[in-house]
Amino acid sequence: MTLRVTRFVSEYAELAAWTGETEEQLCAREALHEEDRELWLAWDSDRVVGAVHPWLRPDSRSVLYFDRCRTDAYAPLAGVVSGECFTSLPSTDHSALTALTSAGFVEHRREHTYEMPVRPIDAPVPSGVRVITADQTDLEPLMMLDCALREDVPGSEGWQPDPVWFREETYDSPFFDPLTYRVALSGSDYVGLARIWNGPRPLPRLGLVGVLAPYRRRGLARALISQCFEPLVHRGATVVAAEADAADVAAAALLASLDATIVSTTIELRRHS
Repeated sequence: MTLRVTRFVSEYAELAAWTGETEEQLCAREALHEEDRELWLAWDSDRVVGAVHPWLRPDSRSVLYFDRCRTDAYAPLAGVVSGECFTSLPSTDHSALTALTSAGFVEHRREHTYEMPVRPIDAPVPSGVRVITADQTDLEPLMMLDCALREDVPGSEGWQPDPVWFREETYDSPFFDPLTYRVALSGSDYVGLARIWNGPRPLPRLGLVGVLAPYRRRGLARALISQCFEPLVHRGATVVAAEADAADVAAAALLASLDATIVSTTIELRRHS
C-alpha cells in the first residue's frame, strides 16, 4: 500500500499519538522559531506513521530531520525535497539506512558521539587573551566567529551569517546558558569559543569548540572547556556529550585528553541531485 504524504497544517493530535509527545510539547517546539518551518507527515489511512522536517541551512544545504518513522515512510518523506539533500541516522538503525539507501542516499561521512566526565580541568588562559561569558557578547562578532570556526568543522563548511537564525539558536534559545558558553577575545577581536547546551538531549552537550588559526596550539581550546565545565562541576553534573567527525584527528585528540570515550556513531547520508 502506498503511503500518503501531506504538509503539516495543524494535525497535532494525530502527530502526538504517533510520536508520544503531548500536543503542548509539539506546539512549544514549533513556537521556538520566528519563521514557520516545514513539517511533512506520512499517513497510513488516517494514522500518522512518520514525519520529517526539511531545513535549508545557512550553508545552503538541504537537510532532512526525521522524527519517528515507520521503515516504509522514509522514502516517500524524503521525496518532499528535490535535488541534493542530507540526513543523519544512527549507525545501528539498519532498517532506516537500508530504506534510504534504496531511495538513492549514499554514505557521506561518519560522526562519533562521545561522553566525557565532568571534572575540574587545570588549563590557564593564554597570555594576551581574556574569556567572557556569552551574555557579555555582541551578536554580530559572535555570529561571524561562529561562521569562521564552522569552516573547519566537517559537514558545516560554507555557513553564512543569518542574524535571525543565530539569535533564535543562541541568545533566545531555552537551552542557552551563558555560564557554559565562553568566548575568547584578543583585544576586541573574538578569537575562540566553547559552548555547552543544557538540553533538549538528556546530557549536557559540548556543541562547538574552536579557535581561530593564529591562536591555536596555545591551550586556548582546553582553557575554554575548563571554564565551561566549572559551573557544571558546582551543579553536580557528571557527564557531558560531544560529537566529532570520525576523520577529525585534532578533535579526537582533544576529546581523548579529556578522557572522552566513543559511545555511538552516526552516519550522514547524501542524496545527489
